[in-house]
Amino acid sequence: MAVSVHDESAIKALLSELGEKPFRYAQISQAVYKDAVPDIDSITTISKELREKLKPEVFFFTLKLRSEETSDNGQTTKFLFETHDGKLIESVIMRHLSGRNTLCVSCQAGCPMGCSFCATGKLGLFRNLTFAEILEQFDFVAKRLAKEDRKIRNVVFMGMGEPFLNYENLKTAIDVLCNQKKYDISNRRVTVSTCGIVPGIDRFAVDFPQTSLAISLHAPNDETRKSIMPVENTYPLSDLMAALDRYVEKTNKRVFYEYIMISGVTDHPRFAPELAELLRGRLAHVNFIPYNPGEGIMGNGMLPTSKLLIKKFQDALEKADVPSTVRHTMGDDIDAACGQLAMKEKGESLATESGKSISSAFSKKAE
Repeated sequence: MAVSVHDESAIKALLSELGEKPFRYAQISQAVYKDAVPDIDSITTISKELREKLKPEVFFFTLKLRSEETSDNGQTTKFLFETHDGKLIESVIMRHLSGRNTLCVSCQAGCPMGCSFCATGKLGLFRNLTFAEILEQFDFVAKRLAKEDRKIRNVVFMGMGEPFLNYENLKTAIDVLCNQKKYDISNRRVTVSTCGIVPGIDRFAVDFPQTSLAISLHAPNDETRKSIMPVENTYPLSDLMAALDRYVEKTNKRVFYEYIMISGVTDHPRFAPELAELLRGRLAHVNFIPYNPGEGIMGNGMLPTSKLLIKKFQDALEKADVPSTVRHTMGDDIDAACGQLAMKEKGESLATESGKSISSAFSKKAE
């Protein structure tokens, strides 16, 4: 069976079987990650004979680009990929006016978490992505940006899926991304977003103390959070906050809290002081996310909050010395904004089956 060019141990084992010296891997790695070659034939630092032996054994890409859409302002491009087994995943590049370029990658095909405000969660989970499929998203977009004389500066695991339910593949992908001899992305410029998988948070603190952590909080109390996020049934707010306190104690890193503003659901005026008290004294930064109306296509009837209410939440946090920002929505016109990734192409859904949901499993565990 052929192996990914990103599978270092497998490539080294293959080279050993072929009787090659250990330094051959360094030559291949240099070509793949620093010289950005597209295929085995382009690795001219190794012999043609070795290239011929490697070609049937090593692959660069399994993902196929199905389509891409760019927002009217040219800042955001959504890439729709098809996996080798016909699953669809999406990646988004955001070209910020500051010159910073951020890539949002997926770690699962679909998502099992079932959050009511998220179009991706409505799909269910089809399967985990391999670390190679995660890295292929980065590699494809990096090569595309190079044609624009741009580089990817930040990587956020905020695309399809719950990263901590695909932890081993996530871990390997981050290791490759941040390896100085490979893609050499700073750990500080990688952010992993979770809806609150407590065991994953504890592992992450040990494995990646320099990598940023974002939490999909979205409500300051158990009752409201449970109504929109099934994960709350298994990992209630008290357990989540305890895990985050352990994370901060171990890493001394600020936690980014994502809070989606949904009219009549998460924006009740009384929630502002609740949120402030929850985060008071904690190393925290809140990102308020205006609900993207496009997420309501699944019939949830949710609507965005007024700017005035968002300001009241920010004022309450400011009094508690908790910094906050309002996330600038990018790509909503091409269904590429937060919570909108749902296998859509030119506004039309391509989802033809339902994935598995673990929402019911969460509920049963909590009973």
